[in-house]
Amino acid sequence: YVARKAFAKRQQQLTAMKVIQRNCAAYLKLRNWQWWRLFTKVKPLLQVSRQEEEMQAKDEELNKVKEKHLYAEQQLREMEESQRQLCAERTALQEQLQAETELCAEAEEMRARLAARKQELEEILHDLEARVEEEEERASHLISEKKKMQQNISDLEQQLDEEEAARQKLQLEKVTMEAKMKKIEDDVMVLDDQNNKLNKEKKLLEERISEFTTNLAEEEEKSKSLQKLKTKHEAMITDLE
Repeated sequence: YVARKAFAKRQQQLTAMKVIQRNCAAYLKLRNWQWWRLFTKVKPLLQVSRQEEEMQAKDEELNKVKEKHLYAEQQLREMEESQRQLCAERTALQEQLQAETELCAEAEEMRARLAARKQELEEILHDLEARVEEEEERASHLISEKKKMQQNISDLEQQLDEEEAARQKLQLEKVTMEAKMKKIEDDVMVLDDQNNKLNKEKKLLEERISEFTTNLAEEEEKSKSLQKLKTKHEAMITDLE
């Protein structure tokens, strides 16, 4: 707004300068006019007072015109200087406007790049947050699975201990029965008269031994299966960790 106001003022000054230039041109034309020259030559021949007064008035008017001409020339120089300053200011304003326009374009381009970069970073952040949430859910699931595996191993170990205790008990009973059977066999050799009774008892003991042997074999197979299952769960826990 200030620049436009200054420009309008300079235009007014240029218009005034053109008017002064026209007045100066009129004076120069009058000075070179032939009748005016003739008038100035015959002036000494005129003796009439009125004419002398008129000539004196013309001289005064001419002096005034000269003074106006000098003033006009001074004004013309000032206006020309003002015009040069106005052109320089206009050029500077145009350059400033061009620079500000370029800066505005650069700022707009930078704003667009920053907005695009912001959008890109927000999308990356959103993806990372989603991945973190998925990893947290997966970690929570793995921890839960690990606890379940550990509980299963604890249960299997308890069962294994119980089966081992039962196996040892059956083993002890087997040894006891075998010792009894050995004693009976020795008694059979010594006591022939009790042979039938001892044979029956022997047969019963053999059946019990067979039963205990079968149970012991089953318990051993169970123990082996539990041991394998325990090893498998421990391996799975190691993989989860």
